[in-house]
Amino acid sequence: MSGPVLNNRGFTPETGGDGERIAQQALGELARMDAPILFVIDQQTRRHLYLDGPCERLLGLTREQLLADADAWQRAIYSDDKAVAITLWRDLELHGQVTRVLRFVLPDGVRRTVRAALAVRRILGRTVVAGSVVEQGLGEQAQDESGVFRLAVASVHDGVAVTDAAGCYLYLNRAHLEMFAYERIEQLAGQSWRLLYGAEEVRYIEETVYPEVKGKGVWRGRLRAKRRDGTLFHQDLTLSLLPSGGVVCNCRDVTDQVEMAQRLEASETMFRTFLNSLPVAVTIRSVTGTYEFVNRATEGFLDVKIGKDGRPVGMEACLVTDPTFAYWAAADQRVATSGEELRFDFPLKWGGRDWVLDVQKLPLRIGSAAITHVCTLVNDVTEQRRLEMEAEAHAQQREGYHLMQREFIAMVSHEFRTPLTSIRGVHFLLTNKTAQMSPELSADCHRLLKMQEAAIGTLTELVDQVLLLNRLEHMSLELTPAPVLLADFVRRIVGNIDGAMENERLMLALDVPEDFSATLDEPQMRAVFENLISNALKYAPVATKVRVEVKVETDCWELTVADRGRGIPPADQGKLFTPFHRASNVGQVPGTGLGLTIVRRVVDYHRGTVALTSVVGEGTTFKLSFPREFSADRAAGPTTTALPLSKLQPIKPSSP
Repeated sequence: MSGPVLNNRGFTPETGGDGERIAQQALGELARMDAPILFVIDQQTRRHLYLDGPCERLLGLTREQLLADADAWQRAIYSDDKAVAITLWRDLELHGQVTRVLRFVLPDGVRRTVRAALAVRRILGRTVVAGSVVEQGLGEQAQDESGVFRLAVASVHDGVAVTDAAGCYLYLNRAHLEMFAYERIEQLAGQSWRLLYGAEEVRYIEETVYPEVKGKGVWRGRLRAKRRDGTLFHQDLTLSLLPSGGVVCNCRDVTDQVEMAQRLEASETMFRTFLNSLPVAVTIRSVTGTYEFVNRATEGFLDVKIGKDGRPVGMEACLVTDPTFAYWAAADQRVATSGEELRFDFPLKWGGRDWVLDVQKLPLRIGSAAITHVCTLVNDVTEQRRLEMEAEAHAQQREGYHLMQREFIAMVSHEFRTPLTSIRGVHFLLTNKTAQMSPELSADCHRLLKMQEAAIGTLTELVDQVLLLNRLEHMSLELTPAPVLLADFVRRIVGNIDGAMENERLMLALDVPEDFSATLDEPQMRAVFENLISNALKYAPVATKVRVEVKVETDCWELTVADRGRGIPPADQGKLFTPFHRASNVGQVPGTGLGLTIVRRVVDYHRGTVALTSVVGEGTTFKLSFPREFSADRAAGPTTTALPLSKLQPIKPSSP
């Protein structure tokens, strides 16, 4: 094929003399390219010696614009291709000949894809660049980087970039720019990748990463990169070597994952530190039978060691093959299969002594819905179990003593009743005999018999109250609380007491619905009423009234007994409910000192409260409050208590 037909229109004003011959020779070598645009540029001056072809149609620039500025074509290139244009001249110097596919944006917005071929030539002592620009056909366009592949790369979420052999960027997709906080490709096009990393990372890449890329063709790893504002972030990076010596870079910001991993690692470290600080032995065993964690308490107890890989050495020997711990393996299997927790006491002969271990096995689900591990907590409760056995024996012994005491008091009190009955009979006979005596002797006998009658009454009261108090001390099985119509119950008690006296001294105020029932033990509650009313009558002047008030409130019912008697000194008020204690100002008034003790026990049993107001010389008021809804069932106490974590003694194992 002959060379291109040249006309005077293609030569520039600078192509005089040898310049025209140089241009013609350079263009002759491009004859086979069939190019609509042909050009020859002096490499030193960057001026056109020749330019011809449809520049405006393909490049969007007139011939005059290109002649005035040889680099004007770079401003018309599509932004994503600017890196290719910037590095084109350097690649031409390195290789002497290049071919590039570029996209131009015309003034009307239309994009034109062209293929530019350039070659460096030395002609007549001058160095020139001869080239051609041809429009890229649709068939070819679909198969090069400007087609579907290039569109796909530009759209992916990972950062993608291409560098030349010198490490300068030829291409960067939008994700890559945004990852490093850049807005436009021109900011990085033609720049070295070293701009995006700190000095330490650059040295590592040059000394370690690049040699591996060149040797193996690929490198994958994690580096710390630098954004435009200087902040650092973690990236996963894949580098692939191109035949030209350039590198394809695929990267992803993994700062969130790295920080999460660091937090998890810190949490795991804290968790391990916590477990190692526990005085209770902790082991974690996979369902496959491998012990993956033991804390220091376990190490000391079983004398196992932690290997270089972090695994316990000797655990399987101790807890799997040793027949002493065969039950533990069976328990692990049961927990792994059923998903239930197990807790049991494990007697053990180990290290030359007898142990009792509190063993608790818990199912774990680590990263799975199924059970993956079994956690075992081991607590040395040898001393605690010994103390519990001793406490139980002491409790049984104490219960025996209480039973003996109760039976003894009941027996003695019963035996007291027999002579009291005899004494009371003799007293009656003696009283009748006084009618046959002389008046002088009869008066004397009456005085003595009156003293005897008071003593018999006091002794009888004492026996009755001791028996009642004894029953109250052991009343859990004997008392039978039942609903009682409160208004009727109160009227009967007050009527009986008032009817036994010569003059009515009780003033009853009753604010209770007739159908209101209070659940109570009737004999006990009668004793409460009688003791309080009896005390009020004994310690108040005969001419005064004792007020008895019973009323029902929203959540309780109340009993108030008030007198205008001698009152109780403040020093005695705190001791009133102590057995056999009597106030210092009772004088010759008879009493046992047990009445208020009985009141306190009955009120406590019925879940009530007692309030006392007393002023010496003015009188005393007792106010009792009881819940409307009362259940005689005592609240069940805890049958077991939480076991404290006792430190296992570090001992060396011996043959069981």
